[in-house]
Amino acid sequence: MPISDFFKRRPVAQRFPSIPAMERAAARRIPKFANDYMVGGIGREDGVNRNISELDKVRFTPRYLVDYEPPDISTKIFGENWDAPFGPGPVGLTGIMWPRAQIHIARGAAKHNLPIGLSTYGTETIEDAAAVAGRSLWFQLYPIQDAEIEADLLKRYKAVGGDVLMVTVDVPQSTRRERDLGNGLSVPPRQDLITYMQAAMRPAWALETLRHGTPKFKTVLRYVPPDLPPQSSMEMLGSLSAGHVGPERLRRYRDEWPGKLVVKGVMHADDVRMCMDIGADGVVVSNHGGRQLDAAPTAPEVLPQIRQLAGGKLAILADGGVRSGLDIARLLAMGADFVLLGRAMALSVAAIGAEGPTHALQILKEEFAMTLSQMGCQDWRDLTKYLQE
Repeated sequence: MPISDFFKRRPVAQRFPSIPAMERAAARRIPKFANDYMVGGIGREDGVNRNISELDKVRFTPRYLVDYEPPDISTKIFGENWDAPFGPGPVGLTGIMWPRAQIHIARGAAKHNLPIGLSTYGTETIEDAAAVAGRSLWFQLYPIQDAEIEADLLKRYKAVGGDVLMVTVDVPQSTRRERDLGNGLSVPPRQDLITYMQAAMRPAWALETLRHGTPKFKTVLRYVPPDLPPQSSMEMLGSLSAGHVGPERLRRYRDEWPGKLVVKGVMHADDVRMCMDIGADGVVVSNHGGRQLDAAPTAPEVLPQIRQLAGGKLAILADGGVRSGLDIARLLAMGADFVLLGRAMALSVAAIGAEGPTHALQILKEEFAMTLSQMGCQDWRDLTKYLQE
């Protein structure tokens, strides 16, 4: 038997024992332009790197001489009970990582009773994602200039039973990401020699993409005239962005959306106060994965201040750099109520395929529970007490 077949037959848990192992495997399995899009950031990518290094600075002092029972890692947020205080966050263009990636992530989240975020620029429709995720689906709205299109998006989300609307405020304009510019990244992928060569070097990805079709922004595709050529379609979609979200627009979202309103991309105290003033239900503390402003702070740096300012009046979610159950514990200890994972979930599909997200979430649950046990912490809400002074 060839050695390659031997390794393929090893159990998934042995081949992919951690999220970093999946990241390394994904880089070997998908084209360079797809991997660069997912792992890269902006500028020198200092923001991407600090998301990880600032998490690593968060240390705990364990307590071993305690009476202890296995921890209950479940939580309740936005009126719903979930099996853990974390879940897949919204990621745009997931289909470039692996065909139907968003559906696979949604199915994994549903199996683990966890919510999942769907981006306006995801590669599955709201309706198809909801058919798999059900009540677990949270929708991330990128504010759109065209009021009719935006209203229709919210109508569609409400029609499938949607409740949690995450309005993203930290992408006021498109950015210049050097990796993507160098690769000529586009949707659908550019038909040139470099793209073909990169795809040919990843035959499994290429065959799956041929079978399912090139990735498209399916949720917003219906708003593009069908006779437009691909490049013109992309230009039209790029022009939809509404820019900065001011106080008046934010209040309008609150007035018009009957469910839970979460503001994603908040890092400044004044922005938190504004969210509280308009009656938002939560905020996501995030620097957008280090992809918008390379000099932005990281979630661990600002969470304590935001936690104190919110005073329990807002649910605080956070993301950025999370690759393990320990990282999840770190963000929770710094002040988050719930943690979102973006890159880790997309790369789990790229590494493994359809079962990747289910496996990744199981690992994260086990690592998170193990971390609590190692600290002698029976309730994750008490994690702040274990922070090293």
